[in-house]
Amino acid sequence: MARAENGDHGDEGARRQAPARIISSPRVNVALPFSQLKIQQASDDLVSLTELVGELADLVAGAVPGPEAEALRRRAHELAGQAS
Repeated sequence: MARAENGDHGDEGARRQAPARIISSPRVNVALPFSQLKIQQASDDLVSLTELVGELADLVAGAVPGPEAEALRRRAHELAGQAS
């Protein structure tokens, strides 16, 4: 194939595609069925769930430190204290 004077290889360059990009994100979405919980008093399951949420918040705050993670950690532990 003959080269164009500008160094272009003709249609060859038009067929190439950029490599796929992998973009990572520190965000994690967790869906819990809190709207379906109908509890008059704190049960053992609810206490365990709030403790688990507190532990997850601690893990997030350790992995991605910052004011938002710290606020989430504080809220989770306040809720755990109310449930027990």
